[in-house]
Amino acid sequence: MMIVSGVVFRIVEDLWFLPATVAMKVMPMPEVARMPGGPPGLRGVALVLGNMIPIVDVDPLGAPPSSLRDMRTPREIKTPSSKAMLVALVPGPHAESVGLVGLDVVATGQFESADGISARWGNVTAPAFDVVEAIAKVREGRWAV
Repeated sequence: MMIVSGVVFRIVEDLWFLPATVAMKVMPMPEVARMPGGPPGLRGVALVLGNMIPIVDVDPLGAPPSSLRDMRTPREIKTPSSKAMLVALVPGPHAESVGLVGLDVVATGQFESADGISARWGNVTAPAFDVVEAIAKVREGRWAV
């Protein structure tokens, strides 16, 4: 086992992990300016740390189904309690920040990991969340860049 740092969060019923190299900040949901005609997953843009960043709702993006649902104890399943936003760095040649909403932050800090990219939370392993894939879904169709 190794130790990884980052954020464990829930989208609907599934737990996900974002490493500290990608997860920049957990903060309250800021005021968001809507983007008329934008794709469903794009909530709009917001001013965060002096920069305008896109705000993406990860819930309607169709996160991959998880086989973890039946492995959780009732104590681990809870109703989203916060309007938190997770600011993440989208890796790539033109790295950019994006706000991820539609999630419930479960824990931040250091976690055990068998592979260095997932995190153990209780008796569940939270797989790595693919920020690049989530952003690619927002950029499909007429919003392609």
